[in-house]
Amino acid sequence: MIIFKENLFVIRTWARRLKELLRFSLISALLLTGCARVQPVMTSDNDLVEMCKRFNVDLDLDRVNLSVVMTRGSSKARGLIGSEIVFVNNDKIALSGPLKKSRDSIIIPPDFKNKVIEPLIRQDSRVTVRKFREIVIDPGHGGKDPGTRGRFGSEEKMIVLDIAKRLRGSLEKHGIKTIMTRTKDEFVSLEKRTEIASRSKGDLFVSIHANSSPAKAARGLEVFYLRNLDSHEKKEDQMKENQKALFSQFSMQKNSTVLDNILADMVYTHKQGESEKLANFVTQRTANSINAPNRGSKSSAFFVLRNTLIPAILVEVGFLSNSTEEKALKTRFYRQKIANGLAESILDYANKN
Repeated sequence: MIIFKENLFVIRTWARRLKELLRFSLISALLLTGCARVQPVMTSDNDLVEMCKRFNVDLDLDRVNLSVVMTRGSSKARGLIGSEIVFVNNDKIALSGPLKKSRDSIIIPPDFKNKVIEPLIRQDSRVTVRKFREIVIDPGHGGKDPGTRGRFGSEEKMIVLDIAKRLRGSLEKHGIKTIMTRTKDEFVSLEKRTEIASRSKGDLFVSIHANSSPAKAARGLEVFYLRNLDSHEKKEDQMKENQKALFSQFSMQKNSTVLDNILADMVYTHKQGESEKLANFVTQRTANSINAPNRGSKSSAFFVLRNTLIPAILVEVGFLSNSTEEKALKTRFYRQKIANGLAESILDYANKN
């Protein structure tokens, strides 16, 4: 009986110890793994990736060195995961807490936007562009209309669509809003393209095409702007429809022929002067940037130039009828080079005029 009681006492003692041990182990496990099990709610305010997307900031994450580099135009910020110090260009910024890694995301402290993102945007000189706040990009042809074809099977409609998308990306990185007349391989009428421009708040219309010539040696870049129109051409039906769409957005007396004519003349005069100057500038700068022959800027009466009401240019990026240029245009590298050249020349023009 005594032996039984002693054994029972030992069993109960070990049971208590085992219970305490299990309880301690459970608490320790929760403390050690709680952060991994209960992930913080990620939002655009505390997720670095989302924050950068929101403000058009390029983000480069080095997972080996645990460093992050944020770029906006010519402005750059650098930081380390685990550190509260971030360098914005040459300025040393102390945050309220360190950058933290959580699975595939980087958690940022509450003052990151004010202390890093906003100065990064302010110090990017190119973000100050206000002359062209919104640009309409028009990839030529599409759908049932392939445009010109190259010897090696390239179709103009697909080449220019890709360049247009790359141009959109380059401009938006610099804070310029863009509108595309088409974003996929679909047919959009010439009338519809000018309507999109007229109903938008766009400050510039850029139509992108690829060239063709019976002379196989012809190559290079050229840019067209609208030639002077006579009084009859200024009264084209499509232009009048687009004027109605544009003028309806203004706070002025409606259905006044006198006011409409005065405003139409003002819009046309502004468009003509701006388009020619921009075409001259873009041709020179872009041709130099992509190392292509400069075929100059030329006046024309293309439908999209004639019937858009905002400054407009039509860019012929190269000749698909030239085997050398077709091969170049088939590469992503060269198409990106063209897009960057166009974006940089447009932004430089806006900053200087």
